[in-house]
Amino acid sequence: MKNEGNIIIAINAIKTIMDLFLGPFLTVYFIKTSYESIVSLSIYNIIADILLGLGSFVVACIVKNKFKIGMFRLGIIINFVYIMTVIILKQDITNHLPLIAILSGVSASAYWFPYNMFVINKIDNSNRTGYTVKSTIVSSIVNVLCPILLGSIITVTNYELTAIIILVISLIQIILSFLLKPIEDTKSRKFNLIETIKKIKENGELKKVLIVEFLTGLSLNGSSGLATLVTILIFNTFNTDLNLGIISSIATIFLMVALRIYGKVYKSKDDKNVIIISSILPVIALIILLLCKNNVTIIIYKFIYVIFAGILNCTREIRLFNISDSKVIGKEVQAEFWAIREGFLNLGRTASFVIILLVSFTNNINTLNILMIIFTLAILIVGQNIPKIKKYEK
Repeated sequence: MKNEGNIIIAINAIKTIMDLFLGPFLTVYFIKTSYESIVSLSIYNIIADILLGLGSFVVACIVKNKFKIGMFRLGIIINFVYIMTVIILKQDITNHLPLIAILSGVSASAYWFPYNMFVINKIDNSNRTGYTVKSTIVSSIVNVLCPILLGSIITVTNYELTAIIILVISLIQIILSFLLKPIEDTKSRKFNLIETIKKIKENGELKKVLIVEFLTGLSLNGSSGLATLVTILIFNTFNTDLNLGIISSIATIFLMVALRIYGKVYKSKDDKNVIIISSILPVIALIILLLCKNNVTIIIYKFIYVIFAGILNCTREIRLFNISDSKVIGKEVQAEFWAIREGFLNLGRTASFVIILLVSFTNNINTLNILMIIFTLAILIVGQNIPKIKKYEK
């Protein structure tokens, strides 16, 4: 169980590298290759997020009783094809937005749903905080080293060479996936959304989970509209992929320290105050940024957003996975609940990019500032709702 947990962490660390390449650095690539970069980015993310949300229901139905490990490997392989497509298209990428968005959404749904099932079923709730903190720190180490490395390679050479390196790393991920054992489930159950929806309606905690997931898609997730706006803000201010990488890496070092402290101090304690403070500070940092916009306040906002969004995501994940492995959900509707959860998360992501798309047509920088205010305020609501969800530690 422990070895498999480490394998899952290693696979996710590699996915983090690929997400950096296909996330902030792809965002910058859009900015460089398209005069209407925000429009292109929004359309790409809207298509990808809708497919990810809908695809999760299809995947959940398929893997409810079997084929979880097969679907997981398929997701990794499709992601490999996705990166290959990015390499082949090169600067013509913005002319094929539907194709790469479809590959992004399909590969993500085939990867993340089985991955989440592994984390729920292979990690006990009593070990959840330790596992989540360890996994997040490993991903954070990747987030420290890789932005600088990727930014340097892209700046000195080109985007396509970096994609080939990511392709090789993707092959390692495929090999690691064959070291995981299938999840044993002797009972065959029908996919039952109606029963799951009824259970959610009757339970206030589950409603809070879905509210938090929607707002996470809007503002906290690495693929959220707010995270994308922050990336654009940093790149437009400091101009190069290398500078983007350096700033992202330094911010992640601070996040690692914060998570280490959280893991030691709050493993079995009430973390309500930490959650509330973590939701307030990004709002204060944004107010300072908007009142006095310069290089220093932009970096401060970036650091505070990365650190405290990271803490909120960690606390959210612990509760989300724990409640999924408790009697509140039950094994019989676990897959259905996670399909609904993915739906709400990606509904939040989609909503954020639909709003950004509509606002981009105004060609007014002030409207983007207003969006940052709205998305950052959503973090406050996340901070109010996470403490209302129990940890369910066994």
